[in-house]
Amino acid sequence: MDLSSGAKHWKATVSNRARESPVVQTVLVLFILSAHVVTARSENVLASVGCIIEPSVHIDVSSPVEGVVARRPVKLGDRVKRGQLLFSLRSEVEQATVELSKTRTEFSLRHYERNEGLYQDELISVHERDEFHTEYQLSLQELAQAEAMLARRSVTSPINGVVIDHYLEPGEFVESQPVLALAALDPLKVQVVMPYESLGSVAESDTLIVLPVEPVGGRYTADITTIDPIIDAASGTYRIHGMIDNPDGALPAGVECSALLQ
Repeated sequence: MDLSSGAKHWKATVSNRARESPVVQTVLVLFILSAHVVTARSENVLASVGCIIEPSVHIDVSSPVEGVVARRPVKLGDRVKRGQLLFSLRSEVEQATVELSKTRTEFSLRHYERNEGLYQDELISVHERDEFHTEYQLSLQELAQAEAMLARRSVTSPINGVVIDHYLEPGEFVESQPVLALAALDPLKVQVVMPYESLGSVAESDTLIVLPVEPVGGRYTADITTIDPIIDAASGTYRIHGMIDNPDGALPAGVECSALLQ
């Protein structure tokens, strides 16, 4: 039995007598306080001035080209996978350009194949054959360019994450402003703000135990990724950064916390 549980047991045992004796009450209080102090020391509680759990990545997603939003199949709170469609712009002109380029490519191929037979029969020169081949190659390049322009009208997710905000609706015009925002919740990032007097007490090889505040609660392991090499002169603090694996999404972001050294 540790000191903390022992204090609880002793408190239950002498509760009746404590009501009658001020001396017993004083001893009980001192014992409980000492138990908490010893427990805190044994768990290496960090003397932080702030601790917050945040998304590891936050992205405001915009469009590489201007246009009118045609579709936005995701809504607030949806989980998205890398490569999933987030929104698309109206693209009638681009689609028509692709179809036109396909027709030109097919025609150039037929023209080249017909004249290839004439070249084999020595009815056209090498120079003429080269012109037909070059026309076909140019049509292929034009088709690839048209397809690339069309693809730019559809924007996909760069990460696995969740939609946390949206700024434009279908029918609105997008220029350089973001259309929606994504956040990655696996892993999560923890930032522990420490007073400068503690600089050097934590190493990047150490591991943190992160304790989210209630009602979230629990204990989570965080690998330290970075310790700020520069102290903020205004506040006299520096930050310790860590990552918490969160594969099932059980731990929400935006929660305050405390931290221990494992």
